[in-house]
Amino acid sequence: MDFIVKIKDWWAVEAMIASYNYAYQVAYKTNYEEAGPIGVTKYGKTHIAPFQYEFQALSQNPRVVTEAIRNYPMHENDRLILNVFHASPTVPELKAKYVSLGYDFIRTGPILGRDLPPTRQLNDTANIQKADTIRKAEFANENLTNEGERIPLDSIGDASVHNFYAEVSGRAVGWMQMVTIYPNVGYIHHVYTMSMYRGLRIGSALIERAQIEAVQLGLQNMVTVPSDMALGVAIRLGYRPLAYFTAFRLADDEVE
Repeated sequence: MDFIVKIKDWWAVEAMIASYNYAYQVAYKTNYEEAGPIGVTKYGKTHIAPFQYEFQALSQNPRVVTEAIRNYPMHENDRLILNVFHASPTVPELKAKYVSLGYDFIRTGPILGRDLPPTRQLNDTANIQKADTIRKAEFANENLTNEGERIPLDSIGDASVHNFYAEVSGRAVGWMQMVTIYPNVGYIHHVYTMSMYRGLRIGSALIERAQIEAVQLGLQNMVTVPSDMALGVAIRLGYRPLAYFTAFRLADDEVE
């Protein structure tokens, strides 16, 4: 693609974009398309995000990206977020350029990855179950919903979406989702441990169970965009930054 951002591990960015959009499409019927120098996720009225559109900058030129967003058909009151990808953790000139074009900075985060297979398994995965039936997912959701979490039932049975849950004393206490839509890459889309069970390496076990599944599927790499809470877990399991993204919103678009 003529617009592609020159990042050494751009494949990790592509894997992230393709994978999380696929997961949302399966679970929430969202849509994704590429429009020249931008990728566009349409959330619409799904209520899974406080904005209706998420744009991905596929060009290194902020003006080209901004012009494409301005020309993209949206309703007047629609909100948006823009993700800009870069190779270094700090890019003050890039940030200043987007701010000058009418955007507000939100945050910068890493896209982490690692090669497979794992060199060694660090955590016991015996209590990690695969939610490969509606019955298993509903069993897990009975407890997960107490903290606002749930395994999307529409994702059960999809060949590229893999859900796992951790079981302790007959109850689900955490879950994760891996997406395998991008060639040779597994994407950790979501990891959650219930508050009373944190610090017991349940999140680590969930990730390692997904890695085992990925190896069995013949995948070569894993990628994730961790939450602040999961960042330390991923680093301990051998994940390292392959790229970074900075999120912006329009300066006059305050997200509630």
